[in-house]
Amino acid sequence: MDLTDLMFDRHVLPIVVGIFALALITTGYGQESSPVRCRDALRPVLLQSNPDHALLPDILRLCEGQARAGDPDALYQLSLLYLGLIDWQPDKAIPMIRSAADSGISEAQYWLAWQHESGPLLDNDAEQALYRYLQAGEQEHRLALNRLAGVYENGELGVPVDTKRASQYRARAARCKN
Repeated sequence: MDLTDLMFDRHVLPIVVGIFALALITTGYGQESSPVRCRDALRPVLLQSNPDHALLPDILRLCEGQARAGDPDALYQLSLLYLGLIDWQPDKAIPMIRSAADSGISEAQYWLAWQHESGPLLDNDAEQALYRYLQAGEQEHRLALNRLAGVYENGELGVPVDTKRASQYRARAARCKN
């Protein structure tokens, strides 16, 4: 039995194909067109109480490649790596978040709103906070809609109390799927 026979053996072939596919993903080959999205690779790590830091360099390469290819969601996910997962570089992360927000990524819009309202990384600016909450809310971002309901219910961020508008935002938030 030579190498060709071994490669096409019904037991060996699936293993070889799996190893090849894993190698393509983890080495960053074809990142721009990889079927694995940066978000899908990063989310499980973000949700772990003790994330496996050995995965982060591969995720970083994947996200960098997709961000370079123009994916604004990958750019936002990449920024999260620079907010403590790989390194603490807010001066590098914040422009990425702004760019992703300006490209329509609702999570980035919400993050900026939250930081402008009460976060330590951006100047407190009620007008910018409201602007970014409204942007994210237009895309049915559930947390933004809930926050907007509170803003209008309590007359915060420079808006007058408007219980009708608050109810509308609460109803929209309740209809969100996630």
